[in-house]
Amino acid sequence: MVDAGFLVQELDANVGGGILAGALAFRLFLFMVPFVYVVFTVLAAIARAMGQNPAQVSGNVGITGILASAVVKIDEQSAWTQATLVLGAIVTLFITSGALMKALYVVHWLVWRVHRIMPAGLAPRLALVGFTLVASALSVAINKLRTSAGITGAVLAVLIITAVSFALWWWVSWKLPHAPDPPRGLIPGALLMAVGADVLDLLTTYWIGNLAARKTNTYGAVGIAIAVLLWVYILGRITVGSAGLNAALWHRRQNRGDLGAWAESQKR
Repeated sequence: MVDAGFLVQELDANVGGGILAGALAFRLFLFMVPFVYVVFTVLAAIARAMGQNPAQVSGNVGITGILASAVVKIDEQSAWTQATLVLGAIVTLFITSGALMKALYVVHWLVWRVHRIMPAGLAPRLALVGFTLVASALSVAINKLRTSAGITGAVLAVLIITAVSFALWWWVSWKLPHAPDPPRGLIPGALLMAVGADVLDLLTTYWIGNLAARKTNTYGAVGIAIAVLLWVYILGRITVGSAGLNAALWHRRQNRGDLGAWAESQKR
C-alpha cells in the first residue's frame, strides 16, 4: 500500500488537485448561497406564520445555518420583495446546480482520464438539490441528538454521519465518470469521504462556527463568507482526494507490474 500512497500523491500533483478543489469549492459556494436563501426564507416565513421566531430557524443546521445568518434577512423585507428574491434565487439555484454538477463531472474525468461526458437533463440537478436538502435535515437531527444525549449522542452522531456519507458517496461515485471498475472498487473513496465528513462535522461544530462568530464581529458578512469558503475548500479537497484514491488503486490493479509507467502517462 505504500507504493499506492505515493501514486495517489503523484496523481494529485499531476492533475492539480489543489486547483481542482478550489474550482469545485467555488462552484459549491455559488450553489449554497441561493440554496440557503430559498430554503431558509421559506422556513422563516412558515415559522412566522406559526407564531415562532424566524431567527431560530438557522440554528443547529451546521454550515448552512452559518451561511443563512448572513444571507437571510426576512425581517427587513416586505412580502413582495421576499417573493421576488426567492424567485430569482430559484432561477440562480437552477443555474448554479448545473454548474456544480459539471464541475463534479470535470473533476472525475480529469482524475480518472476517461471520456469527457457531461450531465444531461434535470435529473442530476434535482438529485443534487435533494441530496443537499437531506444533508441539511440530517444535520439538524444530528445536532439535536448530540446536544440532548451527551457523549452517547456524540458517538451516535459520528456513526450516523459515517454510515450515511459512505452510502451516499459510494452511490454518487458510481454515477460520476470513472473507469470500468466494479462497485467494490469505489469503496476506498467512499470511506475517505465518510471520514472526511466526520472531520468536517467536528470542524464545523467546534471550530468553524466559532471562527465565523469571531470574524463576523470584525468583518461582518465577509467574515462568514471566509469561514464558509474554508469549509467548501476542505470539502472540495476531500472530493478530489476520493476520486484520486479510487483512480490510483484501480490503475494499480490494472498495471500492477508497471506503476511507474502509468504514473508517467499521467503527466502527458
